[in-house]
Amino acid sequence: MATCRYCNNSLIIGQSTCSNWECQSFRATACNKVLKCGHLCGGIKDESQCLSCLYWCTTADMTSLKQKHDDVCVVCYSSPISAAPSIQLTCGHVIHFHCTKSVLAARWPGPRITFGFTLCPICQKAMEHPLLTDMLTPIRALYEEVKRMALTRLIHDGLQDTESIRTPGSQFYQDKAGFAINKYAYYICFKCQKPYFGGEARCEEQDVVENHKKEDFVCVRCSQTNIKICAHGVDHLEYKCRYCCSMARWFCFGTTHFCTLTTQF
Repeated sequence: MATCRYCNNSLIIGQSTCSNWECQSFRATACNKVLKCGHLCGGIKDESQCLSCLYWCTTADMTSLKQKHDDVCVVCYSSPISAAPSIQLTCGHVIHFHCTKSVLAARWPGPRITFGFTLCPICQKAMEHPLLTDMLTPIRALYEEVKRMALTRLIHDGLQDTESIRTPGSQFYQDKAGFAINKYAYYICFKCQKPYFGGEARCEEQDVVENHKKEDFVCVRCSQTNIKICAHGVDHLEYKCRYCCSMARWFCFGTTHFCTLTTQF
């Protein structure tokens, strides 16, 4: 009996995909070429090279792939790789194409900018694939901007040779950029959509941050229009909390700067 190539529902002989809307959407992006072994390609149409057979029909397939057709997608964890058109990242791991696009579209969880979502869920190497270029390009540009800002602040704070960077075996050994991005918190300004410095990441109160409205995250440049502009630019200008003089993270009500602590009252 013929079955749908994605959900395994019964089919009329001669068909490869059922009428389910999700399976039909997969069909629209799937490669329909038949591999030498007789299996349909599990990749995306119009790729320069077909994905190796997910059923490991040949030794070459076993060598080029790190997963099989029945291995679960490590992004959705709800269905095997063969249940949707998939891509093989440059690191060698295979994941659903639509799952990968969803992750990149959603970007980081919460308001603080992080870039873990751009890494392969299995090996933590940067996700790379020709079909992801359009989505990854603006994300890479944002990463470079945040990295520049974080490294500048790291040097300003005199931490470019801190123990965490100098010690072999430490998480950020010889990785100044990784250490700086992990140490400092950057947010996207609601008004200009550019990243701005919001203090050290360790000071972040998760409950308070998650319950804040996105409109409250406003950079120095956009929070006041009547301030005297520093000759050195505004990238490193900071406001103090109106009530306690700690560094402000949020600009609320269109008038007032708050630190994390005062937002709890």
